[in-house]
Amino acid sequence: MARDGIDGLTHRAVARQADVPLGSTTYHFAGKDDLLNSAVELAQSADREMLAQALERFGPHEDLAGALAQLIEHLTVHDRERLLFDYELFLAARQRPALAASARRWVDDTEALIGRFTDARTARVLIHMVEGMLAESVVLHEPMPAHSIEPDFRRVLAG
Repeated sequence: MARDGIDGLTHRAVARQADVPLGSTTYHFAGKDDLLNSAVELAQSADREMLAQALERFGPHEDLAGALAQLIEHLTVHDRERLLFDYELFLAARQRPALAASARRWVDDTEALIGRFTDARTARVLIHMVEGMLAESVVLHEPMPAHSIEPDFRRVLAG
């Protein structure tokens, strides 16, 4: 999906990518919505784990701003394909209401992880910042180096 978008998500493409017979994908997934739901669940789980590791690795109790800036740099510079994949899935919820609940859980999970290190309202503001920065990077094809965005997070966290 990072390469071909939602339109490229077919049983045939998934089977080819997974190097399994086409019958395997059609047996496990009834249609495109099943493929998308499974992809959202997989991406949500992977993102939750990546964020949790990033927050722990960068010591958010002392430096939440630095942890978030490093995470954004990682996604926009070193793991852009994952970022594009995530956005393809997230935007699919716009056209497929069945995915909206999964997209909501994705945002709520992220907010809850960040909320462990700050109050709920600040966590929500930080989520808006993160998503805005990531969306800008996706649309403008520009990386977001940590040193350029960390001061923004520090400003918000300082109140």
